[in-house]
Amino acid sequence: MKLFFIVDNNQPHASGGGFYAIFMFASALARQGHHVFIYAVHDLGWLKGHDIETLNIYYRPTISRTNRFTRKLDKMLEALCDRLILPWFLKKNQSDWVLGVLKESAIKAVALAEQHQLCVANFIYECPPWLRDVYGEAVYQKGNQGYTKWLWDKTQKAYLASDVLFPNSDLSRDYNQRWLNGREIADPVYPGIDIEQMPFKGEINSCSHPSVLFVGRLVEDKNISFLINAWKQIPSNITLNIVGTGPLMNALTKQARGMQNIIFHGYVNDENLWRFFRSTDMLVCPTRFEGFGMPPMQSLYFEKPCLASDLPILRSVYGDYIDYFPLNDEQALIDGVMYLLEHKEYAQKKGQEGRVFVLEHFTWEQSAEKIVNALSAFKLCANKC
Repeated sequence: MKLFFIVDNNQPHASGGGFYAIFMFASALARQGHHVFIYAVHDLGWLKGHDIETLNIYYRPTISRTNRFTRKLDKMLEALCDRLILPWFLKKNQSDWVLGVLKESAIKAVALAEQHQLCVANFIYECPPWLRDVYGEAVYQKGNQGYTKWLWDKTQKAYLASDVLFPNSDLSRDYNQRWLNGREIADPVYPGIDIEQMPFKGEINSCSHPSVLFVGRLVEDKNISFLINAWKQIPSNITLNIVGTGPLMNALTKQARGMQNIIFHGYVNDENLWRFFRSTDMLVCPTRFEGFGMPPMQSLYFEKPCLASDLPILRSVYGDYIDYFPLNDEQALIDGVMYLLEHKEYAQKKGQEGRVFVLEHFTWEQSAEKIVNALSAFKLCANKC
């Protein structure tokens, strides 16, 4: 099977779990012998130095979107590349399927597939009904205007025109089915782990005192400002390692100024990220919204317990394998952190049970097989019809 992925990760700080998963799906599919091509924007080193013969990646030329002027220039460059380079690569690779993700990529994938009479599949995450339930009607309507509303309308049409839709959770499937008026959607294709690329044992960051890890983009929805405020009441010998970057980096580092037990590490590559997971005592996720939430899965893989905001998406994916606190409840967060750090046997049990759960349900290979089965089933049905 020849697969052509379009990944519009236009902002490096926005290239989070959803885009990361697409790269990993593509890699797993290539390792299974399928010919895979990825057309993307920013190279974050996720597949740097890969030696997979059937995997090819192209990153389009970019202009850093640091202000309105450079953003406009890069969008013009993007449009030029989409018109000239993107179709050329598609034709050169003689692909069977075009695959997109979320919004911009999904729209492009459908347009390109229709132009070249190819099958199209899209990976879908959050959607307007889900966002409305999370943020409330007033906040949702305030944000769903102008370009944002236009983009969601175009995305809805692209999803309806897709041959196959892959949600990343049961919750995503249910919300998108409602949004798409009962449209058939495939079974969830979960993000995963790769035991060959994620050494369970090995070198760790040595630390003589308790440490807690946060991993994620530094954006409003991750609720890191709330976490920093809560950390003022945490004993000073407990270190909070914040791994990730994003538009709030300067504001958050300023907020944490003078707090010696909070360390910002910025973006780190996978090798160093796994080292952080191996060396930490636990993961904390104070997030207000997640499309899936990969860090808890990665934490459990390394047998480290996780404390997270009590969100429906996290409950639906991880059940009781992680611990929860009520969203924005500062004292509950503090109590949860201290409990996991002070009750070693309980924390160890949660980590061990969580690792078994993750290995049984979340691997890139399992996800790749689901993708192939769904695409093959559609082709078979289309041929019979």
